[in-house]
Amino acid sequence: MVFRQRMTAGLRLAAVTVLMLALAACNATPAPTATPVPLPAVAVDVSDTALTMPADVPAGLVQVTVSNSGQAPHSPLFARLNDGVTQEQFMETMQTDQSGTAALALVSLLGGAQAKPGASQQMVFDFKPGNYIAIDMGEGGPTGGPPLMANFTATAGSGPAPAAPVATVNAELIDFQFTLPDQIKSGAQTWKIENKGGQWHEMGIFKLNEGVTVDDVMAMMMSETPPEGPPPFEDVAFWAPMSQGQHAWWTVDLPPGVYTVMCFLPDFSSTPPTSHLEHGMVRTLTVTE
Repeated sequence: MVFRQRMTAGLRLAAVTVLMLALAACNATPAPTATPVPLPAVAVDVSDTALTMPADVPAGLVQVTVSNSGQAPHSPLFARLNDGVTQEQFMETMQTDQSGTAALALVSLLGGAQAKPGASQQMVFDFKPGNYIAIDMGEGGPTGGPPLMANFTATAGSGPAPAAPVATVNAELIDFQFTLPDQIKSGAQTWKIENKGGQWHEMGIFKLNEGVTVDDVMAMMMSETPPEGPPPFEDVAFWAPMSQGQHAWWTVDLPPGVYTVMCFLPDFSSTPPTSHLEHGMVRTLTVTE
């Protein structure tokens, strides 16, 4: 009898304890969630005669929006000057070095997206503290003058760092190939572009005209005489040259279709320099509904 009473009392105590714990859980204050840190935003405007942007930007992850107010396509290229190198020194080297290798040794190229007339491109760079230039060669511009340039400084701040964008497409540039999906969905997507090769690389996304092959494009490039008429492809999107070890994020919006991805940059390690396309740096990409 005594044993039964003790057991009943124990069960009651256990039930009360469980009930109290349940009530405590219901009344507990939920743990605070961290508020995402927004990416700092920098606006860049490029026209056929000028390239303007802030002279100071925060170091770290920065969202850069390039807007083209000109009449021709523009591809501002962002580059970090090596420590101790000035913009004047870089420009002088560009003008005197016909091969371009000496000028390349003075900077780290971060790339940049081409913006069509009246359009904008959004990308995210990871700016290390230091001095930078944004340079546009004015491709197709009406002035035919010197490159458009702006210099800026990235300065480290003291606040919390924002999180990196979440990529839906990973595009790796390797010697001499593109590593990216064979097929992606149409619409705006975030691409992470990363140069994992030992050389500089660029990424052009083209839609070849019906009946045109990559061999036709290569023959056009290697021809000593300029081609007549419009090119045999549509230049859909373009990522400017990027140095080895660099990465960035790019918002790309491709309509459904079949595209050819190519890198035209020269391989300076070969004599004479041959293009990366000749080395086989080409890839087919299918975009579905």
